Amino acid sequence: MLDFEYALFTKEDPIKLLKDSASKLPLHKRAKIAPYIRKANASVVKCKKFRDIITSDDRFVFGDIGDTFTRYFGSKIDKGPFLALPNKITVDYVYFLSTSCSDILSKDKFNNDKYMERIVNVILSHSDHINAFVRAFLNIRIAQGELDKLKSN
Repeated sequence: MLDFEYALFTKEDPIKLLKDSASKLPLHKRAKIAPYIRKANASVVKCKKFRDIITSDDRFVFGDIGDTFTRYFGSKIDKGPFLALPNKITVDYVYFLSTSCSDILSKDKFNNDKYMERIVNVILSHSDHINAFVRAFLNIRIAQGELDKLKSN
């Protein structure tokens, strides 16, 4: 089955995917999955501002933030069926950005401190939304796991 939590990185609505999948269940099973979907929905609403940045069509600043966050998420947080959550996700992401993403940011037109400063300021101003994004990813994964359990019974 496809993983609904990865829809957070696109403009697709992962909650709609969960609800559509749960709508095929009998009523008593839908009542069991509903709290998980509501919790995931609340997390997705909280991370909307950062999701808008990741999925933005503005490739000047937001495109680099989306690309680097996706790389950071894949290498540092997403470990297959497990998630490795650092204490301070935003600080860890800024450190990852400054150390390992020099190949993206070393283009001639972006090779200045003002550009990096602007990216870091955008990231730091959205630190709560970044944390909510990771929590939303986890909540969607939990909801999908419960949904899969209910479907298999």
